[in-house]
Amino acid sequence: MVQEVEKPAGPRGRRTKDMPSGREALLSAAIRLFAAQGYDGTDIRGVAAAAGVGANLVRVHFGGKAELWTASAERILSRAAPMIEIVAQISGDTELKVEERLAIIIRKTADFYKDNPEICDFVYRSIADGGGRADFVADTLLVPAYASGKATFDEAMATGIIRSRHPALFFIILTNALSQPHGFPDILAKLAPEIGRDDSYLYLSMSVTELFLHGI
Repeated sequence: MVQEVEKPAGPRGRRTKDMPSGREALLSAAIRLFAAQGYDGTDIRGVAAAAGVGANLVRVHFGGKAELWTASAERILSRAAPMIEIVAQISGDTELKVEERLAIIIRKTADFYKDNPEICDFVYRSIADGGGRADFVADTLLVPAYASGKATFDEAMATGIIRSRHPALFFIILTNALSQPHGFPDILAKLAPEIGRDDSYLYLSMSVTELFLHGI
């Protein structure tokens, strides 16, 4: 599931001082559209329309659709890099018990996806598209993300706190559990109206922690 993408209804024209630059507007729109529609379903004119700029600016700033996708992926990577570093620091903090490290990683990861829902959509779409783009996302984002927490996953499996056939499988299952689509709070509110929308990701991280961490 991915979020719906709204295109601006207003006319294109000179950008005001409080509006993002043409390049930034294009990147933001491209990330949303690639996440929602995939690479083949996204075209330059659609990105330009969503950004409120002329289609010629895509070629001016990026060259073409392939280069625009690469720039979008690199922007995703730059936004994910601090989170990967945080997980690596937590995972390496041996003063904390392994179950404490896992709980913190789960909570912070849930918060990250709450603030960046388009990242998981972009990654899922890229992986589903297959080919070189899937390899790029896997090699530059998923592999480092997995490596950042692997020491903690290994230790938790060795002590029986988590149960999995392989730490990579645990990482994928955990990531899928935490990276809910953009409309997750609304869906949860329909299923469980007693849980407020603002608390949806808190309850998610708590439930995932209780589900995965055994023997605590």
